[in-house]
Amino acid sequence: MRHVSLFVFLIAVCLAPARAETLRQVLDAATARAPQAQWLATRQQESAARRQVADSLLAGAPVLGLGQREGDRGRSEFELELAAPLWLPGQRQASVALADAQAAENSAAQAAQRLALAGELREAVAALRAARAELDLLRAHAEFDRRLAEEVARRVTAGDLARSDLLLARNEALAAEVAALEADSRVAQASQRYQALTGLEALPSDADEPLAPPPAAHPLVAALEHKAAQAHAGLELARRTRGEPVELGVQYQHSRDINGSPFQDSVRVGLRIPFSGEHRNRPALAAANSAWVQAEAELRQTRAELETQQRAARAVLGYAERAAELGQARQQAADEHLRLIRKGFALGELSLAQLLLSQRQQREAESAAVQAHLALLAGRAHLNQVLGVLP
Repeated sequence: MRHVSLFVFLIAVCLAPARAETLRQVLDAATARAPQAQWLATRQQESAARRQVADSLLAGAPVLGLGQREGDRGRSEFELELAAPLWLPGQRQASVALADAQAAENSAAQAAQRLALAGELREAVAALRAARAELDLLRAHAEFDRRLAEEVARRVTAGDLARSDLLLARNEALAAEVAALEADSRVAQASQRYQALTGLEALPSDADEPLAPPPAAHPLVAALEHKAAQAHAGLELARRTRGEPVELGVQYQHSRDINGSPFQDSVRVGLRIPFSGEHRNRPALAAANSAWVQAEAELRQTRAELETQQRAARAVLGYAERAAELGQARQQAADEHLRLIRKGFALGELSLAQLLLSQRQQREAESAAVQAHLALLAGRAHLNQVLGVLP
């Protein structure tokens, strides 16, 4: 029987089937389904509303007061008062800076969330491709073992082989079918995870990611930098908000003393200055300072962790490249050995047991070569991920 290597066939069929969507388009689909992404999108409206409030000429909503008083001998008074809170020195500028920092932090958080989603997508794609590759191998093995059992049955009928060889060949064929069924179940599980993440069935057409240069700023680092900047802006606003705002009041009065006398009009302008003291603002100031310190610490820790992850990913990729080279060489040697053993079995020079042993060795080598190749592709995708490269 002629042996046809599955390695080239597997790479051509399993790793690069006809697909419609690119990795970026699949990531867009996953982003549209992610609750976190939707929540971050609504925060843009919140940031815009905060900026609009900060642009206001007043520190808060104005208050309108109305009053009417009647007294003896026709005394009558009507009062209309408008009070408006004023910004404290530097408070309005600090509020504008905080609103802008919140908008920038939200945009950076969206990019960081998209990168995190890209990591989930890359893992789901790698898992599904590995499961499908295993299934293709095992189906091919099962088909070959079925044909081998048929050939052995013919040779047993012809008297060339013993019935024990037929039983052995049928046992191998049944075991191969069971293994293919188990692999089919693993493909179904990986497919469900991928579909739950993306809403799609087909894998992206450019899933074989090449190594890409890292961006100028890692999205996660940029998000934490903006988070720290927002916390610092909040601290500055807390410093500027030393107490309750000063109120500017304008009062109009329309009154008369007794019946028959003309009404008199008057206007009074005044300031209401609260004496709450800065100690009332200390809790808010302490909370803002704590948020800033925590954001700075998180930023430093994340930078250090990313450097460690990037070094580890480069090392793993180096091992994967070497393993892929060795796996291909091992598989080629196993293919040649099996070809010679099959020739000897066909000529009646070698036993079925020798053929099955060589076949198991070849299949182990073939499976290892495919897994090493997939590990190499996954290693490149993982290095892109930790470098902050978005599809």
